[in-house]
Amino acid sequence: MSESVAVAARVPPLVLIHGPESVLIERAICQLVADLRLTQPEIEIIKLSATAYEGGELPMQASPSLFGEAKALIVRDADEGHEAFQSDLLSVLPDAGAELVLVVAHKGGARGKKIVDALKAAHARVIDTPAIKTDRDKQDFTINEFRRAGRKATPEAVRGLIEAVGSDIAELASAAQQLIADTTGTIDEQIVMTYHGGKVEATGFRV
Repeated sequence: MSESVAVAARVPPLVLIHGPESVLIERAICQLVADLRLTQPEIEIIKLSATAYEGGELPMQASPSLFGEAKALIVRDADEGHEAFQSDLLSVLPDAGAELVLVVAHKGGARGKKIVDALKAAHARVIDTPAIKTDRDKQDFTINEFRRAGRKATPEAVRGLIEAVGSDIAELASAAQQLIADTTGTIDEQIVMTYHGGKVEATGFRV
């Protein structure tokens, strides 16, 4: 299977990004856009938010292009949309296909659940973006940050970084990326102390 065929398989006409974690939502959207651009460089990317939605906008944007280019509609915050938004979104689901990719991000909860149900019933690809809350969640997230970059980190380094940065997942991701960019080899507790020593000591963590 060629790379372009493999990438195309990852971006079917309907995609549901489901869950509240904003960092994971944005990463999923960025990856999908990158995959689409790889297989269809001329595709038109249109980004909408349910929080600022005007009635009729989705059907208008989903209509075929005058010049025949493919489109991708990226719809954020579907869980916050009013009735007109939900009705319009449901009306354009059947339009998804070779010339239209529809990506919908829904943070969870009961509001807008019929959108989630409709996308799943239509066999949309589902990308889960669950909340990262517990210490174990944060450890797994941090370890995965290093793995994605082909790097290893000791358990002590992971724990120290989490204690230094705190509960903000975006800041944790940024701190991990800084260590990945600025260092080589296995990331250990000494490296974390070099970059975050003051914060680590304030939390009571000791090497």
